[in-house]
Amino acid sequence: MNNSVHSSIRSVRSQIRHGRPYWLFIFGCAMVLALLGITYTHSRMNAEVMAMAEINQKRIDRLDQLWVLLVDAEASALSFLLMRNDVYLEPYRSTAARLEPLMASMNFDIPPGSDDHADLQALKRLVEAKFQYLGEMLSQGKAPVALSEEHGELGKQLMDQIRVRLAILKARREKAHQDLENMYLARADKIQYVGYALGIASLLLIVGLFVVQQRQVALRARIQELLKTENSRLEAKVSARTLELTNLASNLTTAQEEERQHIARELHDEMGSALTAAKMDAGWLRRSLGGQLADDVQERLLRLIENIGSTITLTRRLVDDLQPPLLKGLGLVEALRSLGQQFEIDLPIEMSFPDRELNLNAEQSLALFRVAQESLNNIRKYAKASQVWLSLSEEAGEVCLSIRDNGVGFDTQDIELHGHGIAGMKHRAQMFNGKLLLSSSPGQGTRIKVHLPMIQSMYSGKD
Repeated sequence: MNNSVHSSIRSVRSQIRHGRPYWLFIFGCAMVLALLGITYTHSRMNAEVMAMAEINQKRIDRLDQLWVLLVDAEASALSFLLMRNDVYLEPYRSTAARLEPLMASMNFDIPPGSDDHADLQALKRLVEAKFQYLGEMLSQGKAPVALSEEHGELGKQLMDQIRVRLAILKARREKAHQDLENMYLARADKIQYVGYALGIASLLLIVGLFVVQQRQVALRARIQELLKTENSRLEAKVSARTLELTNLASNLTTAQEEERQHIARELHDEMGSALTAAKMDAGWLRRSLGGQLADDVQERLLRLIENIGSTITLTRRLVDDLQPPLLKGLGLVEALRSLGQQFEIDLPIEMSFPDRELNLNAEQSLALFRVAQESLNNIRKYAKASQVWLSLSEEAGEVCLSIRDNGVGFDTQDIELHGHGIAGMKHRAQMFNGKLLLSSSPGQGTRIKVHLPMIQSMYSGKD
């Protein structure tokens, strides 16, 4: 990656890192806590208002209940005086029994020290005076019409005063209830405004998060575009370098074969001729001098002739390895057969070849022969095998060369530790759009299989 692209990507990543919305996260957490606090406050305020409203309503109901009891007691007493029947006196008696706990509850509602306590005490005195008046009226046993005008006015005054006190207390209780409702409404308005503010803040938070997210997406897209551009540039560069190395390897392979041919010609023409002439001269000397030479000299001449013959044989073998004559003269099948027969001197080998020569050009035939030659040499040196299989076949328009052994094998994950022989074989296959398959594992032997497309050349392959 060049410096400018690397600097751009580093700059964009720095913008992403510095543009992370930590403050938005903190702001969002604060708003959530505020919403929870408002919800809790509102629910608690509702509960308090409802409880206070219920208490005030009970207090008002007790005031109304006191008035009802007084009215019932007075009506019961008057009915008894008119009808002279104890049945009509029962409400008066029950009222007297219920009056004491009711006044105790009212005394609890309005404790000492409150603003209404004096009014409550005055009301209690009026109620006591009313019941005392009713008691005296019942004890005298006189009907209202027979009562004096003074007593009649007293009873009415007591009821009026009781009504006024009850109205005052009830009005104050209702005012307290109304004040509570007003306070609740005021607090609800404040909470409502806070809710509006939080809603607007939430909207702003969402907009802010959207803007930050879009910015992050744009920055990441920019990084992706920079990486894509740089990857394309690197892929093009790698492809160019790969093509360059492939061409270089092909040129080296071609140069190697040409050098082999040149050395083979030199060995065959120059060195072979010189060795043959030397052998002929040594033989002529031995025959010409005959018995003139001592036995030890004749023995040395004979040993010289044998050494020259061995050197000629070695030279021929080297020439054959450098430039297989059978490959050029008889084709790939016979060249592989001869290679296998030479290998069979050292190890058992099973060979399988087609009955006819395959339609391959000279370059393809040479590539397959070199792969087989390299594989058998590796087996001889490293495999420690007891059996080898060599085969050549035609499969679906491809020629397939297979070399297999039952040797020690090796780990293909560490293939780079086994030298450049396998890499060279792979390259020879790739030169003709072929492929080399290698399978091996420790203790399981090795198998090399080469597939080459059959491209018929304008030459017969037997030039």
